[in-house]
Amino acid sequence: MGEVIALIRVMPNGILDDEKIEALNNRIKETIKEPAKLARLEIKDIAFGLRAVNVTIIVPDAAGGVDPIAEALSKLENVESAEVVDVGRI
Repeated sequence: MGEVIALIRVMPNGILDDEKIEALNNRIKETIKEPAKLARLEIKDIAFGLRAVNVTIIVPDAAGGVDPIAEALSKLENVESAEVVDVGRI
């Protein structure tokens, strides 16, 4: 079986300062568990001080997809939404 790489955009519920964004990044790292692997975290400026966190993960085909991970990320504190933006096979 192959692997799937996915980009999930995590949108905070407001403007977060650097300390709160870092805390959010740490909670994201703790949420992503085996068999999924965290490939990259990237903070993106959206508009007017609002920033999103782009989370790139790699999941085995047989692991059940990326939707459960996006759902878990959407339930984190200070998160408005977590949306799967892109999915591909590697």
